[in-house]
Amino acid sequence: MGRVNDTVTTINSTIRTVLATAVLFFLAGSGWVVYDKVTNDQRELEQTQDQLSETRSRLSQAEGRLTAANTQITSLEGELKDASEQIVRLETSLKLLKMDQRLARLDVLDQSTEESGMVETRVRFQELSPDGDPVGEAKEFTVQGDVVYLDNWVVKFEDQFVEQSHLQRGTSLALFRRIFGEQQSPAEGFELDEVGLLPQSYARGGQPTEFEKQIWDQFWVFANDREKAREMGIRAAHGEAVSIKAEPGKSYRIILRASDGLSIVPVEDK
Repeated sequence: MGRVNDTVTTINSTIRTVLATAVLFFLAGSGWVVYDKVTNDQRELEQTQDQLSETRSRLSQAEGRLTAANTQITSLEGELKDASEQIVRLETSLKLLKMDQRLARLDVLDQSTEESGMVETRVRFQELSPDGDPVGEAKEFTVQGDVVYLDNWVVKFEDQFVEQSHLQRGTSLALFRRIFGEQQSPAEGFELDEVGLLPQSYARGGQPTEFEKQIWDQFWVFANDREKAREMGIRAAHGEAVSIKAEPGKSYRIILRASDGLSIVPVEDK
């Protein structure tokens, strides 16, 4: 009987050992699976965090480049605005420098040749307002020759005053002195504007300004003294004669460029 009990005890012990071993293997296997699962998840989490960190870094770099690009764009926009304004200023300045003012009209009324071969040309001289309207009375002259000369005094101001459309120095000034033909000496010519009086082409129903009076009263002083001329903003002051081979029945316009002197051009037929 005692031997049977020992056998049963031995069997029970064996069974418990087997079961315990099985449980241990099971637990070990389960633990390994859980560990492996956790480890994989941890690795995936770490990889995801690394990728996220890299993405954030790239995003930060991209934001930095975008900020730099925006700054550059803003700078370029400012430069473009400045350049555009400078272009407008230059275009305006160039336009002002090239602006022409109509001063007078010369009509060729008649032309004849004497037996001596002397050519006589009868002309009408009419000063004009800047709008092209007649100013004062027209004057008629008969000059010797078919080439007609207009002798003038011209004062040209520094470009900066013309570019700024300065009130007194915004355009060149001209004083018509005399008209004569090529077969006459200038001294034999006919007087047009009187020195010291406002040229009719500048008339606005008023009197010459003190500035203009000073210019014409001291014209030859400014022409010969560069220091005094600079003090008045004068670039050049000198006599100037424009001429044209007059054709009967034609008309010519005398114009003054704001930054330069006089020109005489034919009036285009309408």
